Amino acid sequence: MLLRFAIPGTLLLAGLFPLIAQDPGAQSVSVNVLSNRVAVGEIGQFIIKLSNGDSDMPQQLPAPGLIIEKSGSQSAININSGVRTMETTYFYRFRGDAPGTYTIPEFDINISGKPFKTRAIEVTVFERDQTEVDLDATKPFFAKLELSKDEIFVNEIVPFTLTAYVRGRNSISDVTSPKLTHESFVFRGFREVRTDGADVGNTFYSSAVIPSTFFALKAGDHRLGPAEIVVRVLDSGSGFGGLSSFFQRTVPREMVTNTANIKVKPLPAGGPASFTGGVGVFEIAAKASTTTVAVGDPISMEFEVTGIGNLRTMSAPVFEIPQTGIWKTYEANKELKDENDSDGFNIGRVQFSQVIIPEAKTKTIPPFLLTYFDPVKAEYVTLRTEPIALTVTEDSSSEAPVLVRAPDPGNGNASAGPLVPAVKPTPAYNDVMHIHVGPARWVATAGGSKPGSGFYVVQILLSILFFTVTGFGLLRWIQATKLRRANELVAVPFARHLRQLPPSGSPRREFFRAVSNALRQWSAEHPDAPVEVTRVIDRITERCASVLYSGMTEPDTPISATEAAEFTGLLNKLPRQKVKP
Repeated sequence: MLLRFAIPGTLLLAGLFPLIAQDPGAQSVSVNVLSNRVAVGEIGQFIIKLSNGDSDMPQQLPAPGLIIEKSGSQSAININSGVRTMETTYFYRFRGDAPGTYTIPEFDINISGKPFKTRAIEVTVFERDQTEVDLDATKPFFAKLELSKDEIFVNEIVPFTLTAYVRGRNSISDVTSPKLTHESFVFRGFREVRTDGADVGNTFYSSAVIPSTFFALKAGDHRLGPAEIVVRVLDSGSGFGGLSSFFQRTVPREMVTNTANIKVKPLPAGGPASFTGGVGVFEIAAKASTTTVAVGDPISMEFEVTGIGNLRTMSAPVFEIPQTGIWKTYEANKELKDENDSDGFNIGRVQFSQVIIPEAKTKTIPPFLLTYFDPVKAEYVTLRTEPIALTVTEDSSSEAPVLVRAPDPGNGNASAGPLVPAVKPTPAYNDVMHIHVGPARWVATAGGSKPGSGFYVVQILLSILFFTVTGFGLLRWIQATKLRRANELVAVPFARHLRQLPPSGSPRREFFRAVSNALRQWSAEHPDAPVEVTRVIDRITERCASVLYSGMTEPDTPISATEAAEFTGLLNKLPRQKVKP
């Protein structure tokens, strides 16, 4: 007779079977892989089995070119002819990010004080054909990394998508933030998730498409990925007994995508001085805050650049020719909002503002140049703004002094005297200013008599109001306390709650409040209920709370006969406590 017990985790059942003998020997170690051929970025399984013993296994195993991490363990007891043996299995996941043949090296394991050495295992990581879909269709879930192009220039915006597939319709409940990193690329955040469905290898899968963009910082041949995605999927095995059709829980699933080879080319040498880093196809518009100024007055130039491409690496336009001695410029300010950024398909918009100051009289604001690199034409393109007519007057500080006529020394007539420059007054601050020196204005002081009768009337009215409100509040508190104590003393049994459920057609709020009260009473009557049943009770209670308090449904609409029968049937399946007569 052979009996076998499987226990998840590393729980040892020594002592639970005192009447069964344990085989004192036959300790051993074995290692294996489910498959020694794994595609780049995909997960392989490495398994270590220990017989008649246990060991403290590490979370990670060293292997050049591979990432090996512990994912779980389980123990099993075999009983054969009254002799008990134990087997503990440790599961490790391994992944390779580049094609090649790698070795999981041998390593030492100590089992109950005895040393053992594992054997080395070779695994092959291969590059999978991107058009191959039959292999994916054999899996319950998988993920893909898809690029819009695999040959780009430095700073060129490239759209790409991460897609998670789960077998079945409406199988994906939620998607957490994906992870994709590379030291030579800048990735835009994952802000959007589109759920859909598709047939893969004649099998229908629910899909979650996550679009984004990236651009490369340096030239060379790079391998992008794998990306990691965690999705929550519906667990078809959830529920308890007949309640499984009512509630389904979700479980997380970790997925890794394929990798993609991408070639990044450098920008051609010899770019003009007006190249400011933009890569794509753009247009420019410019305007000045004013066209009439004095020498030394500031002018704010506003530039708006629109187009499809990388706006994040772009700097402000520059003067067509150097303006030393004519214009003084300051560093430009750049404003690029996330919602206005280009995604490689749609037009984006960035704004620059720059302060320029005329240092001499000039008739125009000269043109500005903006040069970008067009990746389709593989050449630099220069945009030129139109000159703006300008009126510049002399600085007020350099104007000639005002001439006035001095009085004629002969007759004192000012109109007959010669013209002389007016003397500019010089302010003097010889004393404290703005002191009133006129006669004082006396104001009568307020009287010091006692308050009149009106003061006391107001105080009495406010006191009456205060004590009235306080009395009503105290009375309501006493009534509520009595009602609560009465409810605590008289508890309605679960069976009576069940008989008093509102019928179909009643308001949903009334029905679900009654169901919630019945479940609360059942839990009070069954404090030692099995864990599985308690979990189901909690899920039904959460459903009631979502109807009553979430605001996602109309709680005052009538409940249908089908829904009322479903919940009534669920409550009827729960065991009842016998009520004493």
